[in-house]
Amino acid sequence: MDVSNERLKLLLARTDEAFQALLKEPDSIELNSAYDAAKAELDDYIGRLRAALSKKAPHR
Repeated sequence: MDVSNERLKLLLARTDEAFQALLKEPDSIELNSAYDAAKAELDDYIGRLRAALSKKAPHR
């Protein structure tokens, strides 16, 4: 895997761990915040990755 895929793998794992913890304690403000932060970081990374890929893709 290249560096980008490793970063994506890490962010997915972090988001999944935060979600699993939240499932066990859905009323936890701390766990909700941790999940929201992990998801936001993942969403931001995916957005930047898509933008970079669209610049490289041939226009139709």
